[in-house]
Amino acid sequence: MNLLATYIHNLDPVILDIPGTPLALRWYGLAYVAGFILGYMVLLALSKRRLYAVEPEKLGDFITWVCVLGVLLGGRLGEFFFYWLPENGLDGFLADPLWVLRVWEGGMASHGGILGVLTVACVYAWRHKLSAFAVCDGLAIVAPIGIFFGRLANFINGELYGRVTDAAVAVKFPQELFELPAGERLAAVAQAEQAAGATLNQLAQANESGYDTLFRVCRENSAAQEAIAPFLHGRYPSQLFEALGEGLIIFAVLITLRLTMKHARAGFFSGVFCLLYAAARITCECFKQPDAAVWHGITQGQLLSLIVVLMGVVFLTVPSRAKDEK
Repeated sequence: MNLLATYIHNLDPVILDIPGTPLALRWYGLAYVAGFILGYMVLLALSKRRLYAVEPEKLGDFITWVCVLGVLLGGRLGEFFFYWLPENGLDGFLADPLWVLRVWEGGMASHGGILGVLTVACVYAWRHKLSAFAVCDGLAIVAPIGIFFGRLANFINGELYGRVTDAAVAVKFPQELFELPAGERLAAVAQAEQAAGATLNQLAQANESGYDTLFRVCRENSAAQEAIAPFLHGRYPSQLFEALGEGLIIFAVLITLRLTMKHARAGFFSGVFCLLYAAARITCECFKQPDAAVWHGITQGQLLSLIVVLMGVVFLTVPSRAKDEK
C-alpha cells in the first residue's frame, strides 16, 4: 500500500475573506502579484546593468502594460479560446457571457499569456524604436517566475491535477468529485455528512457552491475528509512538476545565461525560453490530466507548445534589425 497516496489535498485557496463582501484574498491572486513584483525587480536590476533594452525609469509603466494586457488579458483570452469555448461551445458562452471577466475564479492559459506578452512587447518596441527581440528577451527571462507562482497557486486550488497513479508522490484531490458519476458523488456526500455530523443538503444538486461547502467541511473535519477518500484516486501533483520544470529551472538557466553572456544577440534568450518551456510543458503534460480534447494521444497543451517551438526557432534564426539592441 502506498502510504503517501493517502494524502488528501486540503489546502484552502482563500487567505482571508473580506467582511461584508463576496470578495476574498486568494492565493491565486497573490501568486500573480508576487510574480509581477519579483519579475519587475529582476528586470530593474538587469536594466541598471545595461542588460535590458528598457531603461530603468520607463520600466514601471512598461511592466504595468505587460501585466494588464499581456499576462492577464492574454492569459484569460487564451483560456477562453483554447479551452473554455471548445468545451462549453457558443451556447455556454451565451448562458454565462460574464465568465471571461471573473478572473478571480481562476482560469488562465499560459500559452495565451505568452502570446499576450509577445504582442505588448512588440507594440512597445515599435512605439519606442527599440528592438522587439531585445524587449522580449528580458520578459522571457522573468516569465518563469510568474509561471512558478502560478503553478503553485494551481496546486493550492486543487485544480489542473495529474493523471491517476500509484507512485509515491500521489495526492488525492477532492475536486475529482466533479468528474465522478452522479451516484458516486452523492454517495461521497452522504459519507461526508455522516462522518461530519453535518447536513449538506444543497450538495444533492451537485452545484458549485455546494461543493465549496463540502470542501470547507472536509478541510475542517478530518473524519469527513477520510470519508470521501475511498471515492478519490491518487494522482500526480503535476502542478508542482510544472512549477519546477516550467518555472524554477528555466529561470535559473536563463538568468545564468544573461549574466554570463552579456553580448548575446537580441532574441537569443527569448528563443531559449521558448524551446525550454515547450520541452518542459510537453513533458509535464504526460503526467497531467488532460483538461481539453486529446488528439491521437497528444494533448491540447502539447499541440500549443509546438507553436512555441516555432516561435523559438524564429527568435534564434531571424536577425533583429533594430540599431539599439541590448
